[in-house]
Amino acid sequence: MKKRLYFFQVNYPYGKSAHIPYTAGQLAAYAFEDKDISENYTLEDIFFLRENPAKVMAKIENPFMVAFSTYIWNCNYNKTLARLIKEKYPACIIVFGGHHVSPEGDMLEECPYIDYLLHGEGEIIFRRLMRAAIGLENACAIPGISLRTENGILTNPEMISEECNFPSPYLGGYFDKLLKENPDTEFLGLIETSRGCPNSCAYCDWSNMKSKIRKFPIERIYGEIDWMKDNKIFIFGSADSNFGMFERDEEITDRIVAAKKETGYPARFQTSYAKNSTKRVFDIGLKLERNDLNRGITLSFQSMSDEVLKNICRENISIEYYSELMKLYNDAGIATYTELILGLPGETTESIVDGIDKLLMLGQHNSIYIHNCEWLPCSIMGRKDYVERFGIKTSRIPLNQPHREPDEDDIIPEQSMVVTSTCSMSSEDWKSMNLFCCTVQAFHHMGLLMFFALYLYGEGLCSYKKFYTALLSHFLSDPDTVAGKAIKSVDGFLNSVLREEGTLSCADKRFGNVQWPFEEYAYLCTVYELDKFYDEISDFLSGFGIEKEIFTELMNFQKNMMKRPFDDKKEIRVGYNFIGYFNDIMNGRKAVLRKEESVIRINAKAFESWSEFARVIAWYGRKNGAATYLKEAEKE
Repeated sequence: MKKRLYFFQVNYPYGKSAHIPYTAGQLAAYAFEDKDISENYTLEDIFFLRENPAKVMAKIENPFMVAFSTYIWNCNYNKTLARLIKEKYPACIIVFGGHHVSPEGDMLEECPYIDYLLHGEGEIIFRRLMRAAIGLENACAIPGISLRTENGILTNPEMISEECNFPSPYLGGYFDKLLKENPDTEFLGLIETSRGCPNSCAYCDWSNMKSKIRKFPIERIYGEIDWMKDNKIFIFGSADSNFGMFERDEEITDRIVAAKKETGYPARFQTSYAKNSTKRVFDIGLKLERNDLNRGITLSFQSMSDEVLKNICRENISIEYYSELMKLYNDAGIATYTELILGLPGETTESIVDGIDKLLMLGQHNSIYIHNCEWLPCSIMGRKDYVERFGIKTSRIPLNQPHREPDEDDIIPEQSMVVTSTCSMSSEDWKSMNLFCCTVQAFHHMGLLMFFALYLYGEGLCSYKKFYTALLSHFLSDPDTVAGKAIKSVDGFLNSVLREEGTLSCADKRFGNVQWPFEEYAYLCTVYELDKFYDEISDFLSGFGIEKEIFTELMNFQKNMMKRPFDDKKEIRVGYNFIGYFNDIMNGRKAVLRKEESVIRINAKAFESWSEFARVIAWYGRKNGAATYLKEAEKE
């Protein structure tokens, strides 16, 4: 009788959506290409959802080996299942691999029910372990493995892989059963067009990868795209670290576009673009934008501080080139968003504020995503010497899951390690940085006071930095106002993170049964009482010396440009050329405000509920600047 293999690569569902367990299928496809393995093993099942452990145990029968692909979102779940399986089947071989398995063998000391840890790329070492388990190899000689020996825990150095011509799990039929058994699930399927990363960013799991970048065969990639379109995979994702780096990436994009035109699938294409964004990435983004496959191109910086970049071994594109790219994307109507990471070693309150100010001056008015730095055990930042050098301290908090509905049946909590203090940043600094970032994201990039800030900057009356610093101080000094209450709530949530009691998102039943990032929460709370907010903020805004007539017109324009859930078609009478003026500022052109009476027509779309509005505008629309009518307004 063949030996039974089970795989776990579980993830949380998001509504009807779920991830295809690509890694598990990839490892299985390569392993079972080996004749000895195919003759001695059978792959019984690949678990991809976080089902109740008791329900899972009922589906497992006499396992010989169970392999767990382990990430931040399933580590505790995997440990729970592994312990239950070991208790019921003591002879079963338990294997853990993935990005949340630290480079050393300490997880074996913590978890006696785990037999082997695999480090780094898994295909070759997992196949060799399967062979060793049936006596065909010596497990102690396998690179990138940790196991117990008579002399203690042995951890072998990771192998430097040169191989990339692995069989495809899609084309090999490893997901056919999964799709057949889950016909109503909207799947996200990953494609690898290349593997490896040329960068060594200290905060990233990829930073410890020792192999060079290798390309997967183009025939495999095209075959997988065809498989996905034929099986109506809802979202295609590229697992590449730098999509757009190679000339053929544009041809791959053409194939994806053709798939959408032929079948309607995918609805979206998601990837991590080449860090040093190029004309090729622009051309790819343009094709995706024109075919409704794109929700924004990433122009990543992670930090604007030279000291921080040095500390994390990162090189950014030049400010001059970034400015050129912003103009290029804005002129083409392609939405971009810039990513920063808060809490990197060397970052200070002043540097994060100055960095955001610089990005706004360079024209990034569409969206800035600011992520809190997560401490990951397999990154360079995860090394003990790095932690000690930069004084990194973390808060262990419940896993941050923005936009996910709570699941009362999921009783196994996962956790994040968020960097909340370094040598250059106290925990109070961390909180101040978050509050400032939240204010800019909600009130500028989600539109609530964007036109006032643009006008003040365009006319030389106030910098973005001064405006939003003053705005945050105003909110904190008056916590009984609409926006003041929202910011006060965020302040409380951040305090709960520092106490290791809360996470980096929050819930509000008015906007649906999901968790909201703090900036989206502050935006939604303000829109909920929008007229009252503008009445309350008027005195603050009048303190910047705007001429009375312009102030009145600008306030009227700002109010009416904001989307609300139950809007209808409307006309706005304005006395100035606001649409052209603000488009010029946002696109880096010389802007001249002129008296010009006109009627702006807006074909507003009413939403059925606040929850639908929140989902479409705050969640789905952030990368597209969907919170205002500026792009949709028609001037008479």
